Amino acid sequence: MNFRQKLKRKMKRMAKYAASIIAAGLVAMSPFAAPVASAESADAFTALAGVLGSFGMYGSYLAAILDAGDNSLYQEQTRVYDAQENGTSLNPNDHRLIDEIMTRLVSDGTYVMDYRSLPFTWSVNDSDEFNAACFPTDYVTVNRGIISGLNRNTDELAGVLAHEMTHGIRLHAAYTYARAAAQSFGVAFLSMATGAVRPDVAAVLADYSVAKNVILPAEYEADEGGFWLAASAGFNPGGSAAAMARMYYLAQHPETFDRSYGAEAYDHPDTDKREAKLAELMAAYSAGHVTVIDRKTIAIDGVPLVTATYSDESYDDTPENAYLIAGGLAKAFHDCASAAEWNFRAGENGRTDYLTDDDVYARLKDAVALAHAEETLRSMVENAYASEPSSGARMKLADLEAKESERLIKREQNNLELGDKWLDRFYHNADWYNDTYRPELAILEANRGLRYDTRADKKARLYSVRGRAKALMGDFDGALADANEGVNGDPKDAYTFLNRAEVWRAQGQPQYALMDIRRSLDADAKTMAAWKMAGDIEDELGDTAAATADYKKYLELAPKATDIPEEYLKVLAPDTWEKIEKAREEAAEQWKEEHPDKVKKDDAADDDKATEKNAYENKNDKDDKADVKEDSGKKT
Repeated sequence: MNFRQKLKRKMKRMAKYAASIIAAGLVAMSPFAAPVASAESADAFTALAGVLGSFGMYGSYLAAILDAGDNSLYQEQTRVYDAQENGTSLNPNDHRLIDEIMTRLVSDGTYVMDYRSLPFTWSVNDSDEFNAACFPTDYVTVNRGIISGLNRNTDELAGVLAHEMTHGIRLHAAYTYARAAAQSFGVAFLSMATGAVRPDVAAVLADYSVAKNVILPAEYEADEGGFWLAASAGFNPGGSAAAMARMYYLAQHPETFDRSYGAEAYDHPDTDKREAKLAELMAAYSAGHVTVIDRKTIAIDGVPLVTATYSDESYDDTPENAYLIAGGLAKAFHDCASAAEWNFRAGENGRTDYLTDDDVYARLKDAVALAHAEETLRSMVENAYASEPSSGARMKLADLEAKESERLIKREQNNLELGDKWLDRFYHNADWYNDTYRPELAILEANRGLRYDTRADKKARLYSVRGRAKALMGDFDGALADANEGVNGDPKDAYTFLNRAEVWRAQGQPQYALMDIRRSLDADAKTMAAWKMAGDIEDELGDTAAATADYKKYLELAPKATDIPEEYLKVLAPDTWEKIEKAREEAAEQWKEEHPDKVKKDDAADDDKATEKNAYENKNDKDDKADVKEDSGKKT
């Protein structure tokens, strides 16, 4: 019995079990769309059956939601439902900006995902609310309202997005959903194992109103984690505090913002306290040298350097500017081990230049230039470093970062201690990412699994699925190397040969692909995908007889399948084809009933075309008769 058959049988058992609970009247209905329990949390349903209350339900829901959150199929459905509920921004610049920031955070940021998590995906929705959210599937949705509300500031948006990523990294979204489900006494979550997507479950996972309803302690945790994540990716360390300052102003003065920002929907808690905490983190990041006094004056070791002024015509954004200026200083103190590394030097027009031309220092340089304080800055920087041996400032920063590193290392060790328990999930998620042409995510999932010290046969599939992903990305040498590693690691696994067949096929070598497909079928003759792929390749090569034979085998294993060319389906599965035709006719009739005006218009157009055709034919008839008469006259 292959994986999908086992999964189907398991789902039927779980669905039957859940149905018996519901039929017994032991579970109250809720506003939630019908969830159901993970196979891994079946024991928790004893609590539901016994009506032990929301605490027992919480454990059950949490296991189920964590299961769904690690399912790449549900991740894609979350994106689909988010688009249906909130729309998708029509501004390509929104998507381009968020893509750039998220790609940088994901690629350059320092973080460790939980073993039950997926690689991050994201999109910009069309809501004008000043908000963003991370769903249990590690899909981040960004409202266009927060992009415009933060004036498209890259560093502030990075702080917000890193905050949302931290919700995913630390599984806050799963806990939020589980708490909401338990409190609402919803029906049991049906099986969410990979390969079995239910629209109702996907709809629950994509409930935006739940996703953004994170409790305050988790918000503080996400603030801190987001600060370190954004800073590690090279963004301005003052960006997070600046974004919070904007949120605080919005809460106090919503009338000054355009209503398209969704200011009336503002719901972030304790922004003033969170802003202060983020400012403290920025100061610690600078080895304690940089602070912001009264939310406007930037100081080094308590001595004022410059005072920020507002730059936006619509409202006073002084605190934001102060944090962004201070953030440039904080990054410089963090990254430079000495004053010499600031590289103070002669600049243009007799001015003093320093650091680099990176955008992260732009506000700092503008503010210092406006105050003609370049030499003052140089003197203050030199004094700051000179004081470090006695103050221990640099050592305190090193200790702080060591603790942060230890936390990440411990998290990774906890993941690795699980052994090969989750390797099948990594493989199936990667396989699905390949199926939907997201090979970069497939490689991430395969790489995570390959970090585990486990059996060769377990790793074999991960190598093979990574090889397929590399082929989709055009790295054929790397793809074949991985595919060979997979086959050598487990030559009895049909799917290692099947993945290598995909690599050959992607390289335009169908004959080699067919050879590996036959090896796959030698390993397991019931591998449905192998028969299907063989038929597809043979059809492409014009070998109709061979394709017919392999499609027939495929349909014997998957009698309800419809994913083969219609000309074969008509012959090999006439009953299925008849149902398809009937469904098409019913859909066409339903469309006509739902669009009578369109039908009437089309009928009128058809009548006009018929009249025009008749007129044309009548004209031709008259012309033909005239030609005959003329020919007769000539003969006479």
